[in-house]
Amino acid sequence: MVDVSNSKGGTVLVSIQPVSSDLLPPQPNIEEGWDIVAEDGGAQTDEPTTPRAERKEIQDKEKEDHYGFIVRPGDDQLHYDATDDAKKVREREQKWLKMITNWKDWSDNKSTRLKERCRKGIPDSLRGRAWMLLSGANELMEQNAGVFEELVSREDNDVVIHVIDKDLARTFPSHVLFAEKGSQGQRDLRLVLKAYAFYNEKTGYCQAMAPVAATLLMHMPANQAFWCLVQICEQYLPGYYSPGLHAFQIDALILKDLLAKQLPVVAQFLDSKLPPTNPNEVHKGLDPVLYCTEWFMSIFSRSLPWRSVLRVWDMFFFEGVKVLFKVALAIMSLSFSKPKQREECPGFFEVTQKLRNLPLSVTHEGILLPEILRFPIHNQELKKFHFQQADVHFSEERARIMEMQARRSQARKSFSTLSEATSEGPD
Repeated sequence: MVDVSNSKGGTVLVSIQPVSSDLLPPQPNIEEGWDIVAEDGGAQTDEPTTPRAERKEIQDKEKEDHYGFIVRPGDDQLHYDATDDAKKVREREQKWLKMITNWKDWSDNKSTRLKERCRKGIPDSLRGRAWMLLSGANELMEQNAGVFEELVSREDNDVVIHVIDKDLARTFPSHVLFAEKGSQGQRDLRLVLKAYAFYNEKTGYCQAMAPVAATLLMHMPANQAFWCLVQICEQYLPGYYSPGLHAFQIDALILKDLLAKQLPVVAQFLDSKLPPTNPNEVHKGLDPVLYCTEWFMSIFSRSLPWRSVLRVWDMFFFEGVKVLFKVALAIMSLSFSKPKQREECPGFFEVTQKLRNLPLSVTHEGILLPEILRFPIHNQELKKFHFQQADVHFSEERARIMEMQARRSQARKSFSTLSEATSEGPD
């Protein structure tokens, strides 16, 4: 049971943790927009207002896909309808209904079969209920009845809410739940993010939480989405959204280790793309932070076709963080294993552009999922890498802090010497 004693009481100050601009790669120009919200709340854009007749003509060409995304011409890569056989879907629904009805027995005694079924995909109609059970969010919600309602009833913290409100317009603007300003989806998203900022005062609000919370809201009501978000932030990805993003940075280093072990040719290729700028600098190769920040922190919700996203999340809720590493390895394997693929990316720019604009030949569920399952990663192995990289990361962090302190000390000495020389004046 998560201790929520700090979540009760009056209005408190909470921290806001935007994803550091030093860590985030430039956002790809995809159809979902990510408009910058102006100070007055309106969308800030350089484009002229579209005439009403032209806007209606555009809307007439749009359609809504199986998952609620508004599909425009040219969007086929990111949105495609479900084409599963109806009979097979009903059979899977019946299997999952039986599991949900007897959940304790399945989770305690039949975990291997449950994992297999999560890997095959949870039926759309039952996905929200299954995620709540797999994550333990349902138990947490029952144990803390009324907490979510108390958190959202608190007086807004103006600083936090201002940042959240700006992010609402950037979060899945092509989904019907969030397309309109002030829609029910946007209101629910605001409540979930506000509640978490009060619930975990130390972490507060991080901008990368928004697409994660929005994905949950596509499958469940706001109160359930909140407790699922709590589990993701504090059980599945602890420390990912905390100040400094230290846990994520350690996982980025672990990904580099896994690449070297499981895809040595690809790892060597990536390392060759970023030579040191300083001849005395140790060559560390292409830092995974440059390409996996959005992948990991949004749990791939902004990087893959939606059907692939859902399959990844189905596995993630059962198997945990190692799924993120397996997906990243699969993407790297499908993108750079063949000599011709490597030849097409002669430099750093071409590599990063390819990873930010992944083709459907890499991300389609029928291609990506089998590749994901090809990579064995064991929890014991992850723990070993984690301890190794945590030591490296914090040693480097300590060295960086000491270097900064030394520079500041030297700057103070130089300033003091200059001041003394000035005060003495000319002879």
